[in-house]
Amino acid sequence: MAVASQVSALVDDRFDGVWMMKMKILRYFHQKEKGCFLLSRSRTSSHPFTSSAVASPVPALGQGFAPSSHQIKRSEETAEKSLAPSSVNRSKPAGMMTESRGRGSNLFGEVAPESTTRSPPRLPSDPGKPAASSPRRSMEETSESDSGSARGTKRKRVTEPRDRDSAGSGSDSSGSPFRRPKAPLMPICTEEDGTVLYGFTDDQDVMDRYHDDMQKYIKKRDRHKRMLTLAPSSVTERRTFKETESVLKYAESVLSLSAYLDGKMINQCTGIVVEVDAFRNSAIILTSTWLFCTKKPLDDWTKKEYATEAKVNVHMLDDSTLECRLMFFSEHYEIAFFEISGDISLKTLSLERNVELGQDVFLLARDTNLNLIYKRDKVQLVDPCEHQQNHYQFLNGPIPQCGTGGGVLDAGGKIVGMLFYKLPLVAFIPSSLILKCSTMWQHFRQLARPQLGLKLRTLAFLDIPRIELMSRKFSISSGLIVGEISAKCDAEKLGIRAGDIIFSCQKERISSIVQLEHVLLGAGEEHLEKSNDLSSKVEVEIGVFHVRKRIQRFITLRVELSDHLEVFHSDDEDAKAEGSTGEEGPAAASCEAKP
Repeated sequence: MAVASQVSALVDDRFDGVWMMKMKILRYFHQKEKGCFLLSRSRTSSHPFTSSAVASPVPALGQGFAPSSHQIKRSEETAEKSLAPSSVNRSKPAGMMTESRGRGSNLFGEVAPESTTRSPPRLPSDPGKPAASSPRRSMEETSESDSGSARGTKRKRVTEPRDRDSAGSGSDSSGSPFRRPKAPLMPICTEEDGTVLYGFTDDQDVMDRYHDDMQKYIKKRDRHKRMLTLAPSSVTERRTFKETESVLKYAESVLSLSAYLDGKMINQCTGIVVEVDAFRNSAIILTSTWLFCTKKPLDDWTKKEYATEAKVNVHMLDDSTLECRLMFFSEHYEIAFFEISGDISLKTLSLERNVELGQDVFLLARDTNLNLIYKRDKVQLVDPCEHQQNHYQFLNGPIPQCGTGGGVLDAGGKIVGMLFYKLPLVAFIPSSLILKCSTMWQHFRQLARPQLGLKLRTLAFLDIPRIELMSRKFSISSGLIVGEISAKCDAEKLGIRAGDIIFSCQKERISSIVQLEHVLLGAGEEHLEKSNDLSSKVEVEIGVFHVRKRIQRFITLRVELSDHLEVFHSDDEDAKAEGSTGEEGPAAASCEAKP
C-alpha cells in the first residue's frame, strides 16, 4: 500500500472529478496488491452483478448495494456508446470456441441451414508460439482434465449455455434470436447521493468475448436492414388502406419489357396492359419507342434510329418471360404497341382523355428487377425546353430510365399519360394523343400529322401581371408563343417571327399545345379519309398576332404530312441538306389587320 499512499498524497480532494480519479487509482492498486478483481474468471453466473460473479475477497467499494434494473440499463447504454467494436482490432484468444458459418440470408430473411456443431479449439496460428500462451486455453484444459473435481463439473455445466447465448446474439444460425449483447459492466464506486457508477470489467477474456458478440450483432443487424420486411421504409406521404389496395390492383397491369439485338440488350423499360382479348388469348401493351431505339440524341428534334427487328421480351409478374410482337409505333410521339399471346391472365388499365394542369396524379413503373416504382406527383405548369418536342407535359419526378413507358394515373386509376425519362423534369404524353394515334392507326394503318416547323410555348404559363397587361393592351390572354421557326418553312416565309402569338388553328381557338396537336391530327385524319396519300400537302389555317406590329393575321399554310419525326432545321444549311428547299409557296394567305 506504500505506492497507493504516495499517489493519494498527490491528489487534491477539493474537486469531485479529482476525487473520482483518486478512487479509481486506489482501487487499481488495491486489487493489484490483494490479487482480487471484480468479474474475474469465475463462470458461476452469467450476470456480472450477482454476488457469485465477484471473486472473494471483494473490495468494500463494490459491496453493500443492489442496483435497480433501470440503473443497469442506463449504465449499459452509456458504456456501450463509449465502445466502438468496429474500430477496435482485437484478436481472439487461441482457445476460443467458434461456430461454423453457413450461407447468408436472402431478401426474405431466409437463412440456409448450417451446422450448429462447434469446432474444436484450434492451435495458435503462429507455429512457433507455444500453445500454453493462451491463458484461457490453459484454464479449459485444466478444467477438463480435472474431471473429478466439483470445479470442473460446474464449469462445464455453466459454460455451454453461456456460449449459446453469446452465439445467439450475433450468430448466423437460422433460429438464433436477434438480441444486443449485454455489456460486461461492473460497479466502480458509489456517489454521495447513492448513485452507483459502472464501468467495463478488467477481465480481458470477457471483454474479447463481448467485442466478438458485438461484431456478430452488428453484422446481423445490417442483414436485417436488407430484408424485405425489415428494410427502412421511404414512405413520406399519408395514404389510406383503400388507396394502398387500389395501387396494388393497378400495379398488376404494369409490366417490364426488354429488347435485344444480336443477343445484346438494347434497353429495358415499362409497359402498360391496355387491352386483353380473351378469345384470342392475347394482350396489347403500350410502351415507348425508347425500348428499341439504338441511336437517341439528346435533341428530340433530330433523327433517331430504331431496331424494329429487335427481339422484345415481356417480363411477367410471376417471373416468367414471353416474347412479343411489334404492332405499331410512332416516331414523332415515341409510342409503341406490342402484342403478346399465350396462356396469360392480365388486367387492363383504361386511358383517360382529360388531364388538367396542377392535377394530382401518381406514377407507376417497374425497375430493372421488376420492383414497383410508385410516386405521387402533380402536373406542372412548365413548357418544354428547346430540345424537347412541343407535346410533352411534365412532372417533378424523378424516375429511372427503365421507368420510361410507365403510367401516369389519376385518382380513379385511369391512365392520363405515359412517362418519359427526360431532363431536367420527367415528361409524359397525354393519353388523349395516344388514343388519337391509336384510332387513326386502326382505321388507316398509318399516321398523318401536318408539320408546321414551330417550337411553341404556352402563354398561360407566363406570370399573371404580363398576361393582364397583354389582355389590356392587345385583348389577348391565351394562345401559344412562337419560340423558334424552322429554316425555309412556310411560316418563316409568311413573316411569322419569334415572339408572335398563335391564337387559332383551323378556325378553333387554341390555348394549349395539346389542343393544337389534336387539331393537327384531326386535319391529317380528314386528309386520309379523302384517300390521299402522304406525298401531298395539306392546308392549315392559323391565326397569328404579330407583337411587333400589333396586328392579327389569318394565314393559310401548305405543309407536309408525315408519320415520321418532325425534324427541326436551325439554319439554311440544315434545310438544304435535308432537301427541304421550300420552293412551293403557300396556296393562299389572307390578312386581317386590327389595331
